Amino acid sequence: MSKYLAGSTEVARRAVRGKLRAVDYLRVSTEEQVKGYGIAYTGKRTKKHIANKGWEHVGTYADEGFSGSLEAHERPDLSRLMQDARHIPRPFDVVCVPEERAIGRAGRAFWPWVWELEDLGVFVAIVKGDYDNTTSEGRSRMRKAADRAEDERETIRERTQGGIQEKAEEGGYIGGKVPFGYRVINKGIKGESRLGIDDCADCHPGCFIKHEAGFLRAGRRYFVELRDWGEVAIRCNGDGYRKRNGEPWDYYSARQQILSEIVLEARQVFRGSRYVQRDADGNPIYGDSIIIELDPIFSAREVEELKKASEKPPRKPSMSRTYSLSGQILSPCGRRYVGGGKGRREKSYRCQGRIQYSGGPSCDCAYLRAEPIEDEAWRKVKRLLGDLEQLKKMAEDWIGLRAGSRVNFAERIADLDKQIATQKKAVNVTISMTAKQVAVEYEEVSEEEVEERVAQVVAPLQQELAKLQKDRSDIASWQKESDAGGERITQLVNLVEMANRRLINMSLEKQRELMVLLEAEVTVIGDAPQGRKGQPCALAAWFSERDLEVPIITDEGWARVAPLVEWKSRKIAPRTVLAGILYKVRTDTPWKDLPSLFGSPATLQTYWTRWRQSGFWEQAMDALGHECSTPLPTPQPPQIKLRCLIEPEVLLESECRSGESAARG
Repeated sequence: MSKYLAGSTEVARRAVRGKLRAVDYLRVSTEEQVKGYGIAYTGKRTKKHIANKGWEHVGTYADEGFSGSLEAHERPDLSRLMQDARHIPRPFDVVCVPEERAIGRAGRAFWPWVWELEDLGVFVAIVKGDYDNTTSEGRSRMRKAADRAEDERETIRERTQGGIQEKAEEGGYIGGKVPFGYRVINKGIKGESRLGIDDCADCHPGCFIKHEAGFLRAGRRYFVELRDWGEVAIRCNGDGYRKRNGEPWDYYSARQQILSEIVLEARQVFRGSRYVQRDADGNPIYGDSIIIELDPIFSAREVEELKKASEKPPRKPSMSRTYSLSGQILSPCGRRYVGGGKGRREKSYRCQGRIQYSGGPSCDCAYLRAEPIEDEAWRKVKRLLGDLEQLKKMAEDWIGLRAGSRVNFAERIADLDKQIATQKKAVNVTISMTAKQVAVEYEEVSEEEVEERVAQVVAPLQQELAKLQKDRSDIASWQKESDAGGERITQLVNLVEMANRRLINMSLEKQRELMVLLEAEVTVIGDAPQGRKGQPCALAAWFSERDLEVPIITDEGWARVAPLVEWKSRKIAPRTVLAGILYKVRTDTPWKDLPSLFGSPATLQTYWTRWRQSGFWEQAMDALGHECSTPLPTPQPPQIKLRCLIEPEVLLESECRSGESAARG
């Protein structure tokens, strides 16, 4: 019995035992949302179909605003559906979709997850046309529908890309993000929209709007004069200029926009970025790259002045220390933490939103102590890169989602080979029979006319054969991708060996390089280790440097210390002062927050300073050396979530380059 017949039989068996359990999967793209076809609209159709079939509706999975060209793992709810389908016992028997294009508009987005459901004993039912994939007829119908959906997608893409190409060649506005300093002129007027400079030229007299081009011109003038982007940001904020989102300018954003290539060269390159789809020769697939000339915001002389002023490195905030996670910690306000902070002797991270501008800081995110977060992030990286089993599991999950490795590709290819062989026989028989029929009916027909007649009759069969062969080629390529998982596991083994060899004593500079390669992104969960101004606690450092624990004062211990006391206060007993100082270091409590029973925090600090300078402190700790003691408080590691991109080939290539550099050195 074939697997498909077995699956159909199992579905029938379940139906006899009781109602089939059905879920519906709904997907509408952004374009369909605009037309009014939302999730609620399509959901009514699937629920009615499920009820008419007598199935039990047990859930809905919906991806709203997601393209049909996306694969299963790129659609959140479809990914969740597949995870649920793999559970045992199976939570549902049927996945109902309103029409074929809800499954996907590209073969790669259509078939792998449908096939995996088949292998799991779950079938897919289509409302439009009322059919499913439990029979060969239904699977054939679904395959043809998938081909139509992909053809339709290609037609839409070619038509859309062609229109954009024509508009770009005419110098018009091609859509997308408008470059800073420009705005769309004649927006919404077909064939007339284009980019123009965003300034006061088209405004009424006495315009009070702070235009983007005005910021660029003022910022260029300030920088040529001051050579300091931070000062440029402060002055432009003081002049009333703001970013598009209404936030004030800072060092980095001002520099980025004023030195933008589009602004300096007054041109925009359509299909020139590295994200454009290209063919094997590196040429854009959907048309040529086009340079769209724009009206210049700066004159040629002004551009030359700006470039000359930028040649000498401008003054930047001092970052003498190495911060291995600078720019890779997400802050509560949505920006990122960077290393450094004025007036801070300990390493701290500061949110980019705290950078000063005219009017004060733009956020109040707390400073973060650098060492605890860096240590915890590095500990997680070492543990992950050194754990082969965890990496293999992650790789298997990734490969399974990306290439559909849970699918039996060989079986699908064998099935298509049979269909292709049958179709070829049908083509050959049709050619032979049509040629004979034409020869009998038309005795004087020419050879060219016979060939033309045969070609007309055979054309639909040839088209079907070509589609079958294309499907086989696609599946073979997917199988090859899935088989490449073995090579990836080998790379992971090499990566673990490298991690165990190199990561143990890696310097902060090298840690920083690795974190950048991993594209690490850190989120602090819960209470963060906050940095504080001033010098780190010298009292805790005294115990730490000598590897001593904090003694507990007893009557016997104080009897040994009391004769050593030379300087005493009239208001508070020396034993109370000593107990307060030891309490401070034992609990890591700031001076200002010490309990009032120990007296004034300022008094305690004065005692600690004088006792340390006079040598009494060291004598007292020696006298208490045999007393019971407690270790210095060990701060709990901060709770962080670390997200990174692990590409073994990239990391191993970096390791190889480092080895070569060391060998040359």
